[in-house]
Amino acid sequence: MKHSEQPRKELSRALAAIEAMKKSSSLDEFEENWKSFLRYIERVWNKSAHHYGKSPKWNGWKGKYEQLRKKDPLLSYFVNARGAEEHTVNEIVSRDPGGIGINPAEGNSLFIEEMTINNGNISIKSPQKIRVDFIPAKTKLLPVINRGREYPVPNTHLGNKIDSTNVVQVAEQGARFYESFLDDVEAYFVK
Repeated sequence: MKHSEQPRKELSRALAAIEAMKKSSSLDEFEENWKSFLRYIERVWNKSAHHYGKSPKWNGWKGKYEQLRKKDPLLSYFVNARGAEEHTVNEIVSRDPGGIGINPAEGNSLFIEEMTINNGNISIKSPQKIRVDFIPAKTKLLPVINRGREYPVPNTHLGNKIDSTNVVQVAEQGARFYESFLDDVEAYFVK
C-alpha cells in the first residue's frame, strides 16, 4: 500500500498547536490552541482510517487502537472533548483566575502589622521577612459530555498517572501516542 502524507500533516498541525499553547499570550489564545490541538489530533486517526482502511487488513489491525481510543482515559477524553467542542454548546475548559499568596519567608506563621493595596500595588509592613507568590491564571480541563455520556478529566494514560492540571503535558502525551500509532500503521501497511 502507498504511503499517505495526510496523517503526518495533521500530526504536525497538532504539534504546532502545542507549541502555540506554550507561546500563548492570553487564556483565550491558549484555549483556541487547545481546541485546535483536539481537532488535529483526531484528524490523525480519521485520515489514517480513510487511507489505510482501503486495505482488507485494516479492520483486523485497527482493533487494538480502537479499543485504546475507547478505554484509555486520555485517548477517550480527546475523542469526546473534540466531539463535545464540535457538536455541543458545553464548555470543555474553565479558567482558574490565579492570585497571590503572602507567606513567611521562614517558618510557617506570619504577622502582618499593616497591608494596603492601591491600584494593584501592595504594601506590607511586617517584622518578619515575607514571600509573595504570584499564581498565574491558567486553563483547566473540564469533564466533557458527549452523546449523553460524561467523560472525566483523565488522570491516567496507558496505565500511567498523568498530571491533568498541565494541559500542555496532556497534549504532548497524546501527540506521542499518535506519533507511535503512525509509526506502527506505516510499518505494517506501507511496503
